[in-house]
Amino acid sequence: MEASQIKKLEEETKKLLDKFSKALTSVKSEEESNVERANERRAEGKDGGKECDKTFRKIMLENAPQHDDDFIIAEKKTW
Repeated sequence: MEASQIKKLEEETKKLLDKFSKALTSVKSEEESNVERANERRAEGKDGGKECDKTFRKIMLENAPQHDDDFIIAEKKTW
């Protein structure tokens, strides 16, 4: 690409960005709000979380790429 073409593209891009930023100033922003709840956590099941739902366990293990009986096999410390 020639220098004159690059210069023209830069000018067109700047005009477009200026037009866009000017249009953004007219957009009304909504006020941010936080949701406050009296109780922040769900209540545990009838048994206090000691027994898990067998269907949920089955679905979770089926979705895991690798699993062994009751455990999901995953890599550690790879990031």
